[in-house]
Amino acid sequence: MTDALTEFSHPLARLVLHRYPKRRGERLRAWDGADLYLLDLWLEQALGGDPHAPASGAPLVLNDSCGALALALHAAAPVSSGDDALARAAWWANAADNGLPVQEEAWRWPQAPWPQAPSRVLVRVPKEMALLEQQLGRLGALPPGTPVHLAWMDKHMPGNLLARVRHYLGEVELLRGRYKAHGLTGRVPGSVPDAPYPTSVKVPEQGWELVVHAGVFAQQQLDIGARLFMDTVPQGVPGPIADLGCGNGVIGMVAAQRNPGVPVTFCDVSWLALQSARENMARWLPQAPAQFHLGNGLEGLDTRFALILLNPPFHRGHAVDDSVARMLFAQAAKRLLPGGVLQVIGNRHLRYDVLLKRHFTTVTQVGGDRKFVVLAANDPR
Repeated sequence: MTDALTEFSHPLARLVLHRYPKRRGERLRAWDGADLYLLDLWLEQALGGDPHAPASGAPLVLNDSCGALALALHAAAPVSSGDDALARAAWWANAADNGLPVQEEAWRWPQAPWPQAPSRVLVRVPKEMALLEQQLGRLGALPPGTPVHLAWMDKHMPGNLLARVRHYLGEVELLRGRYKAHGLTGRVPGSVPDAPYPTSVKVPEQGWELVVHAGVFAQQQLDIGARLFMDTVPQGVPGPIADLGCGNGVIGMVAAQRNPGVPVTFCDVSWLALQSARENMARWLPQAPAQFHLGNGLEGLDTRFALILLNPPFHRGHAVDDSVARMLFAQAAKRLLPGGVLQVIGNRHLRYDVLLKRHFTTVTQVGGDRKFVVLAANDPR
C-alpha cells in the first residue's frame, strides 16, 4: 500500500489512515474531498483559521466513514454517530494506529441520544438519502441556531439534495467547490419537520408488513431479487441458518417459517438493518429462535451453519466493488457445517459462479430468471 493511500495531511492533523477491514492491494483511501471540506469549515468557522486555537465546544460528526473527521478533530472531543459498524471499527482501529484514545460513549448508533448542545454538526452526505433525512429530522432535538455543515463529493451529489436539506433546515448557503467536493452551511431552525421513516413494506405472500428503517435497502417495496430468493429458501434444514446481509430480515424470516425451531442468525453491517429485522421478527415470528449480529459479515461468530443465505452487495460505498462479496464467500466457506450449503443470489452479469468456485468444489444453479441467478455452493475447498 503506497503512502499516498494512507498518509492523511491537513492543518488540523497528520495521520495514518486505513480502510477497514485492511486488505492487500487496497485501491481506495480512507478519506476523500468531502472530509477535507468539512475539516476546512471547522478550521475556518470554529477556529478562526488558527489550527492551534482552542475549540469552542465539541462537534457532532455524522457518517464519518473511516474516522478521518473524528481523529483530525480529536482535540475537540467530538461525538460521532452513524449506521455502519465498519465505520465504527475503522475509527477504533485508526485511533489505535495513531495512538489516540477514544471512549465508548464517543460513538452513538442511529437511535441513541445525541449530545444536547454540540458546538456544530458536521455531516458527510451518505449514499442513502433516507438516512440523511432521518438524521436531519433529528436536528430538532438540538438548540435552534446550532451551525450545521454538510459536504459531499461532486460526482455523488443526488439531484434533489438541496431541496431535501432545505426542507429540514430552511435557508442554507451553498458554498464554493474545492477538492472535487461541495458543501453547504445552515443552522438548526426553531422547528424541524419529522422525517418519514421508518417505512413499511408489504409481503403479501406471507401476510407480513415489514418495518424498514431509514437507509435500509428496498425502502418502499420488496425488490424483485428478494422475491425470487424467497422462493428458493429450502425446508428441512438440519442445523442453524444465517441470513448474511439480512437487510429488513425477510429472507431469514422465510427461512425461520419454513424450518420451525431452527435458529436463525441475522447478520448485517447496518445497525438500522438489524433493528428492522429485530422488530419484524418480534412482530411476526416472536417464538422463532433468533439472534442478531452487527459486524463484518460472520466475523466474531462461533456458530457453524447448515445453511447460509446471502444477497451480497456489489458496491462499496459509491464504488462498484466485488471485494465484499469475495470476503463473504470466503467467510461462509469456513463457517459451514459438514454438508452445509451457501445459497447466493446475484445479477447474472456479476458471474458469482466463478468467484464461488474459488472456495467451493460444487456450485449449482437452484433458481433464477433473465436478470438474477440463485446458486448453491457446498463442499468448501
